[in-house]
Amino acid sequence: MRGWEWQNPKPQGNLINAIRFAKDKLHGWAVGADGAILRTENGGFVWKEQPTSANTTLYGLYVKDKSRAVVVGAAGVVLTTADAGRRWITQQTGIRDHLFGVSFAPNNTQHGWAIGTFGAIIATTDGGITWQKQESHTSAHLFSVSFINEKLGTAVGARGSLLVTNDGGAHWYSQTPTDNTLTDVAFISDKRAVAVGYGGTILQTDDGGTKWNPINSLVTTDLLSVFFADESHGWAAGESGVVLTTGDAGKIWLPVNVRTSPRLVTVYFADDNTGWAAGTDGLVVRSDDGGLSWRRLTEGGREDLAHIFFLDNSHGWAVGARGKILFTSSGGRNWTVRPSGTTARLNAISFVNANEGWAVGDKGTVLHSTSGGVLWQPIKIEATEELLGLNFATPQQGWIVGARGTILHTEDSGQTWHLQVSNTLNWLEDVHFTDETHGVAIGSSGTITRTEDGGKTWKRVDRNLKEWLYALAFADPLRGYAVGEKGVILRTDDGGVTWKDIESDVTSNLFAVGVAGRDDVVVTGDQGRILLTKDGGENWEVQPSITSSPLFSVAYRGGMNIWVAGRGGAILKRNEPIATVKVSAPKLPPVLRGGAPKLRPVAGQSIAPDDGDIPLALPPVKKPARP
Repeated sequence: MRGWEWQNPKPQGNLINAIRFAKDKLHGWAVGADGAILRTENGGFVWKEQPTSANTTLYGLYVKDKSRAVVVGAAGVVLTTADAGRRWITQQTGIRDHLFGVSFAPNNTQHGWAIGTFGAIIATTDGGITWQKQESHTSAHLFSVSFINEKLGTAVGARGSLLVTNDGGAHWYSQTPTDNTLTDVAFISDKRAVAVGYGGTILQTDDGGTKWNPINSLVTTDLLSVFFADESHGWAAGESGVVLTTGDAGKIWLPVNVRTSPRLVTVYFADDNTGWAAGTDGLVVRSDDGGLSWRRLTEGGREDLAHIFFLDNSHGWAVGARGKILFTSSGGRNWTVRPSGTTARLNAISFVNANEGWAVGDKGTVLHSTSGGVLWQPIKIEATEELLGLNFATPQQGWIVGARGTILHTEDSGQTWHLQVSNTLNWLEDVHFTDETHGVAIGSSGTITRTEDGGKTWKRVDRNLKEWLYALAFADPLRGYAVGEKGVILRTDDGGVTWKDIESDVTSNLFAVGVAGRDDVVVTGDQGRILLTKDGGENWEVQPSITSSPLFSVAYRGGMNIWVAGRGGAILKRNEPIATVKVSAPKLPPVLRGGAPKLRPVAGQSIAPDDGDIPLALPPVKKPARP
């Protein structure tokens, strides 16, 4: 799958946009960002990725039975399978609009409809093989479509758009019963349908779609998905782990909150007890009690990871939000959580040998381990700033850098740390010493500062640069690289005295750099971007990736020993030799323009001290047969 494999979360960490099952409750699919198609044959306890030629985001899914399904996605993509997904066939649609939803008539699955951007509606009468455009008379983006039979259907979308047809889409009639964006709709019977949307919006019709009435959901959360298993039992899901359930056809809705408050984009129930929901960071959850409680079907934490470090090709550590420390001794095949004793975000980790390691983070957090990272002790220091980078030149001599120009130094293996005068109040993101006296630190507003006396004095290197610099790596005492926002890549050939710009054709933010030799460099950044050069930056190749999550860190040890880590707990490892084809970089706008520090809590997200995830679901154990 494009040369990379997911190591965390498992089976994968891309956003899931739709989940659906066959009537047997065992065979199902989940689809999502970056071409993700997952298949299960045991109710979701085990998932396998299914490859397709579509590397684009997949949004909509309709499962006809355990062998046949239709998927729709960005740029007019429609995929069909008739053999349980062993082969997915790309069907021609004649449009380039993003398709967000697909529905078939339950009584005749030859008849289907898909909807998307700018009012796009296409229809099929041969099960999804050929498609024709229908006239919607709206330019609003349409997000969901539902048909109860081959005549009666409804589509909903942006700005409260709501369309109804009673002749299979030959004519669509428009109304706007709300100003809020409507995200999903479900036809329950030939009279009744329910639509949900932003701000806790729920609308219901009892006359086949002529008139729609608002229902008080008692929540203001954005609702992203609605599904009814029968005429009485329904569920809606959305932001912040909110799930609403109704047992009276939608008159009264009761809220349930899924632990850790994940964004749930899709919900589906096979009957009034058994259901699934899915969303951000590849999360899939299952309920066996009608939605009152939920358990996780996916493995691995979903906290953002700020830094990944490998001591050799087997032993590695990653740190991030909520004090998360992950450890592997198998090159990343398995990651285990190590208790850190803190809920402060950890921004960097480093080991000087197999036993002794350091981690630093927010609120002046410094942690020390002498047990290979099994146990961590907090170290008291004289700074309370965010600490963002650390580096040891020798087991005795180490430096930590952070917010407002903070630089800390130890010369006794970390027993004591002392502030050094940095002569700057800018954020310092990373630091590297090539020996005990020569070091460089980089940070906000293009800051590059260096020392030739072990940090007693730091001098600014003037580069006339405004962009935030995020990461630094040296291959030897002279050759080093720094990367930053808006695609900045710098190279030094004299130990950091002078730096030159290296062109990469990329304009998105670059967060991390790893070196395996003077000319052998990997850079990662926004939108899952991974760049590689084998000639010191003269030429850059954009590596095809399997995620569009920001990648905040890279550990590169040469060859296929590349690990990248980032948003949503993502850890990916290279699983085949690096491509040698030069790929032109798409010019996508940076997600984080303005150069804020790379990993920050999202506004409105409280960082709960309890780090307990949603409990893991276990398949029901079959009772042993009597002898």
